[in-house]
Amino acid sequence: MNVIVLGYGNPFRMDDGVGPVGACAIAEWFEKSGHEVTTWIGHQLLPEVVLELEGRDLAVFVDATIEEHPDGFAIYEVLPSVATDGLNLHTCTPGWVKHIAMQMSIAMPKMIMVTISGANFDFGDSLSELCLERLNKAIESFKKYFVDNLC
Repeated sequence: MNVIVLGYGNPFRMDDGVGPVGACAIAEWFEKSGHEVTTWIGHQLLPEVVLELEGRDLAVFVDATIEEHPDGFAIYEVLPSVATDGLNLHTCTPGWVKHIAMQMSIAMPKMIMVTISGANFDFGDSLSELCLERLNKAIESFKKYFVDNLC
């Protein structure tokens, strides 16, 4: 399977950096499982990422959120969504990427979102202990999700 794992967030705002850390961990797991993997790391998603997804079998997005998920994380399939609040740094979501691709008639892979509830977004270059715990649980849950739903 040809997989791209996209992690985004600011690694100098503590838990906002969980996306890149999580993406690298998930990509490593895919590689060890024998899949062809590309890792994309950025501060935020950009519309150009549409072109990175073309021809892939699966795209996994990993990001922090200020939302408090009951388990400390959420894993779900990305559906297309339209940006309704104008164009800004947070407009480019995985759903908007999928919407753009549809408008351009570009075939998209199955897209899965792994979002981890952050606890501390202050300045710093390490994850909070709580966010790291949530990340580890999210990775284990993603592995099970993949085996149960995507294999």
